[in-house]
Amino acid sequence: MKKTLTVLLLLCILTTVKAQTTSDEAKKAADEAAAKLTAEKKEMKEGWIKAGTINLSINEAGRNDYWIKGGEKQAVGIKGIIDYNFDRLQGKTTWLNSFRARYGVASATSTGNKFLKNDDYFNFNSTYGKKFSKNWSYAGYFSVESQFESYFMTPGYIKLGPGLLYKPNAHFSMLASPLMANLTTKLANSLKPISAFGVDSGKKVNFGLGAFVQVNLNYDLGKNVNYKSVATAYSDYLNNPGNVIMDWNNLFTFTVNKYLGATISLTARYNDLEIGRLQLQHAIGVGLSYKL
Repeated sequence: MKKTLTVLLLLCILTTVKAQTTSDEAKKAADEAAAKLTAEKKEMKEGWIKAGTINLSINEAGRNDYWIKGGEKQAVGIKGIIDYNFDRLQGKTTWLNSFRARYGVASATSTGNKFLKNDDYFNFNSTYGKKFSKNWSYAGYFSVESQFESYFMTPGYIKLGPGLLYKPNAHFSMLASPLMANLTTKLANSLKPISAFGVDSGKKVNFGLGAFVQVNLNYDLGKNVNYKSVATAYSDYLNNPGNVIMDWNNLFTFTVNKYLGATISLTARYNDLEIGRLQLQHAIGVGLSYKL
């Protein structure tokens, strides 16, 4: 009988200890979940939310006359990237804005050490929405895309139209529009006599109207690693609607400290009116970097 009581007592003690351990683990998990929820709520607070990166990278490579494996005797590249978001949440209104720009030049022995442009791009877009449910808003969209140098707005793309905005959190948004106006421009006088970029000869502007989708992702993959992605698709009802124009910009930003960092950019583009091939561009840069 004493042995039985001893065994029962031990079982009670073990059960109590296990229950206490389970309770502690549950409490810890609940605290972590609450902390995470609080952080997400803080991130979604009302007012302006501003974040971005400025990066300037310089790379150099070379060889002497005795290097038998060939290659450029000297090559230098300089590239700058600006990626900035400034969004405002106020009550039922959402205003999302972004500015993305890249500019790069490179010189090599084979080009007479002359610096030639190898990247030139800027894009500004703005979406203003009014919520009609928790994650959905009626919205208006505006964007302009071109390059800085040489043939400004050649080609250039200006979009304006209504749509529906889906934004469940601070990291993701999607805009869908069944009726997006698009102006394609070729302002360079030298190109006016010929057809280019979907703009007929003798004209500088072409009007399009079609369906448009844009998906934005902005997420911290780690403590010092950020990933931004912007993907768009556009189908023009007035000009070969089956030829969907697609654009996908990706930027990885690695932060070493306040002033040093690295970027990896990858852009994929398909536009039959420019060239009926998949266009790809990538760049890796290490240098001065500053978080805005």
